[in-house]
Amino acid sequence: MNDLHQKEFDDFVAVQLDGKAKSNLAVYKSRYKVFTKRFPKQNIHDVADNLLIDVICEATSHNEFPANTRAGLLMLVILLKRFYNIPHKELQLFRIENDLQVTIQTQERKKSQQKEVGKYSIDDLKTHMLDVYNKKDYTAYIINYLLINYGVRNQDLNVILTADKSVMNDSNNYLFVKNGSVVEYIRNHYKTHKHYGNKTFAIKDKRFMTAVKKLLANGTTYLLHKKNGEPIDDTSLFHRIQTYTLDGLGEADYFKIIIAEYDSNVEMLEHYEASRGTKIKTIVENYAVNK
Repeated sequence: MNDLHQKEFDDFVAVQLDGKAKSNLAVYKSRYKVFTKRFPKQNIHDVADNLLIDVICEATSHNEFPANTRAGLLMLVILLKRFYNIPHKELQLFRIENDLQVTIQTQERKKSQQKEVGKYSIDDLKTHMLDVYNKKDYTAYIINYLLINYGVRNQDLNVILTADKSVMNDSNNYLFVKNGSVVEYIRNHYKTHKHYGNKTFAIKDKRFMTAVKKLLANGTTYLLHKKNGEPIDDTSLFHRIQTYTLDGLGEADYFKIIIAEYDSNVEMLEHYEASRGTKIKTIVENYAVNK
């Protein structure tokens, strides 16, 4: 970005993202750059609403479900205009229209996902998990185990492996080898942390224990890491995790397959509500593709 845009963006996010997750910064910057490419010599908050709408429509024209992507871009420029006290009636009206399209396209996507995800069962996921363990791909086993048994998100898999409690803090996620028979899965950094707080789960699965110990013995500190051993960024988690899952499915796909199995089982829904940190109502509305 040039100096003009950098200042506008920095001033905006300093207030807008104050106290929010660092991962939001990358999302905002990516969306902001969609507009700076078209208006290199003008502050984005000064650009006319109709021109911003044109850019949004053009940028999302090739998406299968464009309204959802448009919603993110719209949110950014509306917040930007609001921050600089610029009237934005056209954007607001377009947002109302787009929200209706989001509802329609969400139903279309749900039908599409039901067809795709319906090819898999939770048994398929568990078979893949055992296959990677037998191949001694311990990172893949740990990822699949946590996805299947706790329904976690990508960010929740960005964990530090340790047997030393003294190195732990309240900011990171851990797999802590507590003793010879228990690994504690500790989550301090996840999407709904503000609502649900820190979470700790005692895992006694023998294969899981072996996998964690094997990685620790090999000098692994971060479950998901770069070639130099340093942790990968949150923005890279999605694609990295897909390299370990069945047929490259995403964590949301895994969760839909799981919920398809348990969508009428109140006890299991309550389990995933607690482990994922998501209300049952939200789980059913967004992940129960059979509904």
